[in-house]
Amino acid sequence: MTSSNPLKVGVIGPAGFGGSYLCVELLNRGHTVIGLSRQPQKLGSHPRYIPRPVDIDNVSISELAQQFEGIDVLVSEYGPHTAGADALLYMPFLETVRKIILAVKQSPVQYFLFVGGAGSLHVPGTVECCVDHPDFFMAYRRAIATSEAHIVYMEERLGIMGTALREYRNARIAEREGKATGEDLKKIAEYEAGIKAKDKATDFIKAGRTAFMFFDGNTSFQWSFVSPSALYRPGKRTGKYEIAVDNMVLEGEQKEGESVFEGRLTGISVADMAIAIADEVENRELVYKHWSASGDISEDKPAPAYLTLEAVEGGSK
Repeated sequence: MTSSNPLKVGVIGPAGFGGSYLCVELLNRGHTVIGLSRQPQKLGSHPRYIPRPVDIDNVSISELAQQFEGIDVLVSEYGPHTAGADALLYMPFLETVRKIILAVKQSPVQYFLFVGGAGSLHVPGTVECCVDHPDFFMAYRRAIATSEAHIVYMEERLGIMGTALREYRNARIAEREGKATGEDLKKIAEYEAGIKAKDKATDFIKAGRTAFMFFDGNTSFQWSFVSPSALYRPGKRTGKYEIAVDNMVLEGEQKEGESVFEGRLTGISVADMAIAIADEVENRELVYKHWSASGDISEDKPAPAYLTLEAVEGGSK
């Protein structure tokens, strides 16, 4: 569907996971996309795609603001995932988010959407962030371990974290089928002990939660804070999604003796999340809101973690 009001949309992280799907969605709608990263040309080429190379971590705030010239709406899909699991650090992420926000305020950008992760969403009925709840990470790891699509994605994107998750998945399947060996039970116990001690993604997910504090109650610029639902992964583009503000959407009722999250986490495919973000870019219905989108991820088939502009008519690698 081509937009009747084509925009110039900046995307930070255009060749990454969420960024590549979003760029394809925006270009397919007729918008011009300005890709901002160290190597934005990795996404490919298209007449309406403008790569603007910039090392966001190492430029000044004023230099970054200059890179935002000519952009109507800016979407940050910033994340250091391509550098591997060891790059998922708390303070560097927050320092970069601060820099991006200050650059936005110095620039002509009219609307800024920040994709910050599910950890900032509230446990329903409370004001507690999910990432701060003691049961969240265990439920999260168990949920993603049930999905072949999610594990393939983790292996492609985060290497050793994906490998460990697959071993955990295989051991849990063996246990469920009554075929678990002593080694399988040991793997489950060790993996879950590691989650209880400190999940490897804790610092980065908490950084996403803390980043929301730069936005919450701030009306000095127009923003929207996007938190994809917990089971966010490659998958089928259904074209449907549901919006929730502030709260994490959970399925069904909490079972007696189990945590509020166990077996209840929802998700969305990266393709459907791109639709939700593109809709907000165009419609601006969630200004100053902290929101999430969830969708149908019942089809558990591996899909590409990254797209190129081959997926757009007239585009190429």
